[in-house]
Amino acid sequence: MTGMLEEQVDPSYKWKVLGVVGSGVYMVTLDAGIVNVALPVLTREFNAPLTDIQWVILAYVLCITGLLLPAGRLADMLGRREVFLGGFILFGAASALCGVAPTVPLLVGARVLQGVAGALMQANMAALLTQAFPARERGRTLGLNSSIVSSGLLSGPVIGGIITEQLGWRWAFFINVPISVVAMFVGLRLLRHTPVNRNQRFDLAGAALFLLAVVALLLGLNQGESWGWASPLTLACFGAAVASAVAFIWVERRVDQPTVDLDLFRNRGFSASAAAAFLSFLAISPVTLLMPFYFQLVLGLPVGQSGLLLAVIPATVALLAPVSGSLSDRFGSRAIASAGMAIQTAGMLSLVFLPVQGAALDAVVRLVVMGVGMAIFMSPNASAMFGSVPRSRLGLVGGFQALTRNLGQLTSFFGRPTGEPRAQAA
Repeated sequence: MTGMLEEQVDPSYKWKVLGVVGSGVYMVTLDAGIVNVALPVLTREFNAPLTDIQWVILAYVLCITGLLLPAGRLADMLGRREVFLGGFILFGAASALCGVAPTVPLLVGARVLQGVAGALMQANMAALLTQAFPARERGRTLGLNSSIVSSGLLSGPVIGGIITEQLGWRWAFFINVPISVVAMFVGLRLLRHTPVNRNQRFDLAGAALFLLAVVALLLGLNQGESWGWASPLTLACFGAAVASAVAFIWVERRVDQPTVDLDLFRNRGFSASAAAAFLSFLAISPVTLLMPFYFQLVLGLPVGQSGLLLAVIPATVALLAPVSGSLSDRFGSRAIASAGMAIQTAGMLSLVFLPVQGAALDAVVRLVVMGVGMAIFMSPNASAMFGSVPRSRLGLVGGFQALTRNLGQLTSFFGRPTGEPRAQAA
């Protein structure tokens, strides 16, 4: 009741939360683009092969993906404000360590810390927004969040290229430090404490087994081509993933306070939204991998122009996601999300029929159609996922939402090193 009165007294509070959380959303997505651009420079600076340097990306991705659900559970226990801002502090400190790292192993170690921090932040971003805004505005809120993500994806490579070229690759990490410091102090002042369940115990065994299952699976998929799909290392990764997943389910069914309440999956709204999100990202990711080859090798376009053409997808999502979210608030999520998925499917199907002697504009139109479908699908689907559970579970659901996105994107690439085509990896 007190929280409701405070919202009536200060109706601008929800926008303050959006400002603080949005800075974290933008920083994390911006960092991904900046670091990817800096990879070629890192190979020269450290005189190291790509197979070593790719761990700068891979260590971060594995860590953040494996810790999303435990981080969401931790936030439900200790408070989303505290866990989110703790992630901000750690992300800034880890970024500083990345910037001063003298060797590749130390840089990779600092990126692991960044992954821990990223999980603490990502698992709570959407949950904090969902809690701050009224339920009738949930779709629009998550749409705004998607717009910020898309803005970070759009500007990351551009800003990363400028910083790396003008100031050096270390500043690609240092840029996170002032953002983290400012956002942390603003967040401490503005964000309210959220309801917590302090009488619960953290399921350490379940969290460890989940982390092991995710890391083993993604490591096997990512390195399988270079190790050999039938090699002992690859088979050991897949075996460890299966064994850890089975053990995780066994533990979660027997502990009183599990990392993941498996009864959530009996909720059709939650299960359907999560499965749809995973399949959507699983289908989208290969497009971002293959289209540069079409633009550059088939149409003969320069690299810079190819990158600009690919930007139409996140640009379309940034423009339309808040609109689709608002529509879902008025008319419900199911019909709008289904329509978005249908449009996305049509756009992807049209890419199958791209002609060899085609025009760039023709391809861009098809990518725009896909982007429109993504924008119409993502916000209503996320709104349905968050609306299907009690508010006390928002941290866990926030972690699960981010997990479906990461797993969908990563498993679609199978044996490719993160962010690199097969040919380059070879």
